[in-house]
Amino acid sequence: MLEQTVKKLSDMRLYAMSSKLQEFNTAGKLNSIEPIEMITYMVDSEHDKRKQNRINRLTKNSHIKIPNACIQDIKFSSKRNLLKEKSYDIINANFIENNLNVLISGSTGVGKTYLACALANMACKKGLPTLYFRISRFMEYVAQEQAVGNYLKYIEKIGKTKLLILDDLGPDVMTPVQRNIFMEIIEERYLVTPTIIASQLPMEQWYQVFGDESVADAICDRIFHNAYKIKLKGESMRKS
Repeated sequence: MLEQTVKKLSDMRLYAMSSKLQEFNTAGKLNSIEPIEMITYMVDSEHDKRKQNRINRLTKNSHIKIPNACIQDIKFSSKRNLLKEKSYDIINANFIENNLNVLISGSTGVGKTYLACALANMACKKGLPTLYFRISRFMEYVAQEQAVGNYLKYIEKIGKTKLLILDDLGPDVMTPVQRNIFMEIIEERYLVTPTIIASQLPMEQWYQVFGDESVADAICDRIFHNAYKIKLKGESMRKS
């Protein structure tokens, strides 16, 4: 009877429950544990396994540049202009729940990408679909999708992704095509779901990246509205 139950659980793809039942049998606990307690352990095991599988899948599909980046390893200090007590809503994912952007600027090596990736990993662990792109590579992907007729479908997919990270904005001025793509993405996500943008350029220079004044105003108005702004300072962390 036990073997049949184990097989049925496996047939239903309840692999963690099947494994837990076999574990109880091997440990000789089947007759000593209360049925409701056994069921609870089995259900918890299946739930935890599926949750971890989802996290693993989201993390893999997110293409996060630094897969092991985590909030716990971020160095908070006044020298970096990054204080933990002032970053509560960011490091506790409140910005995601409230659909607020996070804008990160700072010179090369101060930890912009690491911070963005740590926030991306946090989102994945919360079960939220996340995508990371360097902006230059992102434009290439969109161009490829456009070439095969999937442009609108891809824009819609990006627009609905819960957390989007666009890293390394500028300093090259975008072409008209790139500018229009960027505008569509930002418009699609505006006030609906959060975006993280990181750049080595000071934020007041982001307008210049978009070239056309009217489009730049439209994009930056949507980016900066209701956004947390982090201006990292200090020496390059790559030297340490």
